[in-house]
Amino acid sequence: MKKTFKLLLVLLLVGVMAFGLVGCGNEENNNNEPVDIEDNDNNLEEEIALDPQEVVLEAAKAYFPKVADDNNIISSEDVKEALESNPDAMFILDIRSAEDFEEGHIAGAVHSGWGNVGEIMDRLPKNRPVVVACYSGQTAGQAVALLRMAGFDNAQSMLYGMRLGWEEEGFAKEGTGMVAAADLSAVTSPADEKEEILWEKAQAVFADIADGNRALFDPEELQAGLEENPNAFYVLDIRRGEDFEEGYIEHSVHSPWAQVGELLESLPTNRPVVVGCYSGQTAGQTVGVLRMLGLDARSLLYGVRDGWVERAELPLVTE
Repeated sequence: MKKTFKLLLVLLLVGVMAFGLVGCGNEENNNNEPVDIEDNDNNLEEEIALDPQEVVLEAAKAYFPKVADDNNIISSEDVKEALESNPDAMFILDIRSAEDFEEGHIAGAVHSGWGNVGEIMDRLPKNRPVVVACYSGQTAGQAVALLRMAGFDNAQSMLYGMRLGWEEEGFAKEGTGMVAAADLSAVTSPADEKEEILWEKAQAVFADIADGNRALFDPEELQAGLEENPNAFYVLDIRRGEDFEEGYIEHSVHSPWAQVGELLESLPTNRPVVVGCYSGQTAGQTVGVLRMLGLDARSLLYGVRDGWVERAELPLVTE
């Protein structure tokens, strides 16, 4: 009888303890609802925020290998032919001064100041080529690099720009006054969080341009600086290897344009990086990418061939 009583007492105590545990559990989850695993995953993703510098570096490394197949440049002849076939085939963005645009521009073109392009990025379409035209093609190169880094894979610069390209070919211009890109409706926005970061970085560089930092470097100024201090600048020559070997700016280093992405993490941050190509077109793009990375990068005005040699008549090292 005593054994039976003890057994019943033990069972009763076990039941009370089990009920107490369930009660404690209900205090943690009073509604008796299952824990939302998806919410926990979302919170974890929010905690692991994207690193803006890593996002830009990833995009920059991906930028350069692509130029081996497509240099993001279109000739004025090809622009003219496409527009004659279909006036809406391209979106022409003219970034020259407002006065020069009003005086004459490609039919159908719209205008934005070079430094204001970041403010009208949402007006640029993605369903047709966006062709950027400047005076010589060099500043358009910077603009195109910033746009392509921000997701506008349809952006191209017009070779040699309006003055050295379109006008030199004798192609017609029309003077319709101002047609401002800022007056257009918004048609584009960043596709995702990474693209939002890239938009913001590109817009910051355009704002820096608006403040006067054009990142163009005169050949004679470069030569004077190197003569005074050979380590004052990091001169990066992105022409073909055989052309570099035939003659190069003293103290410069070489990398094929499509391989610049491999150098990004080794470029100096304590002195300006001056990029030279043939005419400034591809150096402009390179500088646009480097500026998004926060480097003090500058494009050699008119390049090594057209600027350093032909215009300034400065010497090259030949071996």
